[in-house]
Amino acid sequence: MKKIKKILSITLAMILIFTATACSSKTEPAASADGKETQQEQPAGSETAQPAAPSGKTVALIMGSGSSGGTYFALGGAMASAMNKRLEGLSLDSQASGASVENINMMDIGEFDLGIAMNATADDAWNGRNAFADTGEIKSFRAIGVVYHEVYQIVANASTNAKSVTDLKGLKVAIGPTGSGTAGTSDLVFKAAGLDINKDIQPQQDGFGDAAVKMQDGHIDASCAVLNVPASSIVEMTTSTELSYVSVSDEEIAKIQAEAPYFEKMVIPAGTYSNTEDFQTITCQAVLYCRSDLDDDTVYNITKAFYESAEEIAAAHPAGKDISLEGGLSGITTAVHPGAARYYEEKGITVDPGLLID
Repeated sequence: MKKIKKILSITLAMILIFTATACSSKTEPAASADGKETQQEQPAGSETAQPAAPSGKTVALIMGSGSSGGTYFALGGAMASAMNKRLEGLSLDSQASGASVENINMMDIGEFDLGIAMNATADDAWNGRNAFADTGEIKSFRAIGVVYHEVYQIVANASTNAKSVTDLKGLKVAIGPTGSGTAGTSDLVFKAAGLDINKDIQPQQDGFGDAAVKMQDGHIDASCAVLNVPASSIVEMTTSTELSYVSVSDEEIAKIQAEAPYFEKMVIPAGTYSNTEDFQTITCQAVLYCRSDLDDDTVYNITKAFYESAEEIAAAHPAGKDISLEGGLSGITTAVHPGAARYYEEKGITVDPGLLID
């Protein structure tokens, strides 16, 4: 009898061990090579539905702006701050960059999701010319909408007495950071004036913030920038530095427009800065672009937040006053993202069919 009881006890123990082992063998998430949990494959006929993304999860997007001291940099920060209050499930981070050319290149390789760029630079990228002549056509970006009218401006130390582009010959001139729309526009302007930008002046690849300091210290003679009008950075310079304002002549503007018809003539009135006389230059549009492969809903929501944030952006930066649905597609020559187009159409704004290629 004792022997039978012993056998029964052993058998019962084995059953308990087997049951415990079976219960503990339920599928658990396995660690992948990068340390993240992955769900192991389920047997046929078992539940295979994967859980939805956790509610409250935020997708981070990077927007390229510009260099410190420039309009893109300050405006990009204001845009991100205002738009983030209206974006659900998305977070927009504005990052400093070399501006237009770099922003387009970074979107092309997927490092930036959005970027501010001159419509002139975007058109160059689309057609593989000027700054993109070596890399060839880039068509991996789409337009969302016009941010503001940007104006090419050249200021010089008053001691140079520079009033025209040709007066800058032989001087140290900040033409804009490599890869920026300012640098590309400077090349057009100096070429129209009959100057070789690499030989006839001493070019400095500074953004306007750094260039302003160097001008005040006497290390460079002049600086070129694409800014809004009036540009707060130029206004600030006038408090400590006597400036001369350089005009782009009618003849030079005609040559520029023959090569880049999206540029328009603009006269900056006397008294805008410390200028006692009008001076003239060229203007184009700053546009918010995004990667072409961003999904339609994401871009729709970004476009919606962009326009709904217009007043707050304008309160943070004067260039924001130009944001408007009515002018949102003005001067855009490259494709518009279908997500943005959906928003325009909902608001009664017709998008040129030629700009809808997706």
